[in-house]
Amino acid sequence: MIGWVTYVDNSIIELFKKKKIKIISTYAEILEEMITLEENTLWQKPKEFVSICEGITTNFVTKYYFDNNINRNNPVEYLNDNINAVLISIMDYYKSQGQSDIVKLKKNETFLLSVIICVASFVDIASNVIDGNYPVMKRNLVKLLKYLNKTEILKIYWQNKIILNKLFKEVKQNINNEKKFFELFKSNKYHNEYQIVSQDPLYYKVRFIYKVEGLENEDNKIIKKLQHEYLKNYLKICYELLVILLMKEYIMNKEVNTYLLPVLDLDEDLNILKHPLIKDNVKLLVPIEKYEEFKNSDFNIVYTLKDLTVEQLLDKQDIEVLVKKEFREKNKEELSKLESLKIKLIVENLGKSVTDKMIYGIKEEVL
Repeated sequence: MIGWVTYVDNSIIELFKKKKIKIISTYAEILEEMITLEENTLWQKPKEFVSICEGITTNFVTKYYFDNNINRNNPVEYLNDNINAVLISIMDYYKSQGQSDIVKLKKNETFLLSVIICVASFVDIASNVIDGNYPVMKRNLVKLLKYLNKTEILKIYWQNKIILNKLFKEVKQNINNEKKFFELFKSNKYHNEYQIVSQDPLYYKVRFIYKVEGLENEDNKIIKKLQHEYLKNYLKICYELLVILLMKEYIMNKEVNTYLLPVLDLDEDLNILKHPLIKDNVKLLVPIEKYEEFKNSDFNIVYTLKDLTVEQLLDKQDIEVLVKKEFREKNKEELSKLESLKIKLIVENLGKSVTDKMIYGIKEEVL
């Protein structure tokens, strides 16, 4: 176990979600003390609520955690954005328990559940360490509780400072733990760089930069041997760093970039990149000479050409190819053939290399 994460055969994203299920469930358990219903017949004891809440939260986080988080500074809008997803999660949970009719029979309790889980989710996302803001979250939470108190169904004890402080203490602890989690992927010995290789569409090429102390004093033969020996380990780190960047972009609920990842062969361990959340935002960058090897790959592919001739493309179809500007100029007469084969030419337009911080930026909050 390293800090916040246990490294097993699960993806980083799924491990992150599992932790979020526990965090949001814990917030909901505290909020249940202040967001109440006068006559609640669905649960009577806190233990009963915890069991129900964990089941619903598991459905919600698993399917919807990275969606609809844009209004973290407007809690009422956040609630409106996410209430349907929570209601669906409630229905899915009770269906799995063989109690599909509960949502219809206990509408007020269902509304109570959806509000508690939505508010707990708001607390989590509004205080996240990527672009959240803990002090603003505290103020907005009180505003949200006051707003909910206007409903005729719910009774909100928003002035209960003991419960609020209990919640805020838990939030601060989770923020510090989450910072430690993301710190696990930082090092002064390695990092990814992302170079714009195309403006239309916007594609970034991933490059892994690493340092091995003392290696500069060795001769080239030893350097090449070490590079070959540790290449797969280096690539795994590169992929993990890319996944972390994509997670951060999703947490920020912004338009997620597309990244081109140079690969050597299909024997590389690419499983970490197969998660549905990120698969559409990663494309393998492959030399056209390896077309036969990669044509049936599960990944999206962008091919590269070493020369300016078009012959290597005319027996292929429905592919993307990264080419230099001169390629289009030299092969003007062949462009219509390529279009008929559904071969999309991506013109290389190199920009500067940037780090992940320059792509999204991290806001540090003083607790």
